[in-house]
Amino acid sequence: MDGTMFDTEKLWGDVTRKLARKYGITFDEKVRVKMMGKKDSEALAIMKDYFKIASTVAELIETRRTMILEDLSMIKVNEGLFELLDLLDRKKMKKAVATSSFEEFTSRVLKQFDVASRFDAIVTGDDVAVSKPDPMMFLKAAELIGVEHSKCLVLEDAQNGIEAAYNAGMHSFAIPHDASRHHDFSKATKVINSMLEVDEGTLIALQTTM
Repeated sequence: MDGTMFDTEKLWGDVTRKLARKYGITFDEKVRVKMMGKKDSEALAIMKDYFKIASTVAELIETRRTMILEDLSMIKVNEGLFELLDLLDRKKMKKAVATSSFEEFTSRVLKQFDVASRFDAIVTGDDVAVSKPDPMMFLKAAELIGVEHSKCLVLEDAQNGIEAAYNAGMHSFAIPHDASRHHDFSKATKVINSMLEVDEGTLIALQTTM
């Protein structure tokens, strides 16, 4: 969801830097690569350890969750989302959201753009014990929609997500953005520029390899 379906990276980046300032820290963007794609308990544990923050991870989670929910107006739809959803509906292909974001944020964003009902399953960071690059999140999503792992295609914007798809035995398309162009996407099936490139011909070609 974050960074792939919607442009939320500026929001998450701004809030995380604001959180760092609250604790008297200048945020180091190098640590953000390690945090991207992870549920907040893991991402903020990384941040806490990296910056030697005295507060508990639970406190950091509560503070950042409050901050992120204050204003979702800067979130934008990424190019090709509605076109892709329409295509998948026509092809009667099952689809799931598997996001490391917490449930309340996920539900608000999906509701904001009126797309929640278009998915057969939604898995959030609150639903799994560990997050990407562990494959648990994608495996749970596949189980909920009743599709074999090898028949799944994952769309991801970050290295942790692509590695999670690889670890799950799934095909994956990486869609880099400004905050993730330097990530290692060598384990992706393909690197594309936007969801518009996932057209009917691309899906047919991919199905022949599954």
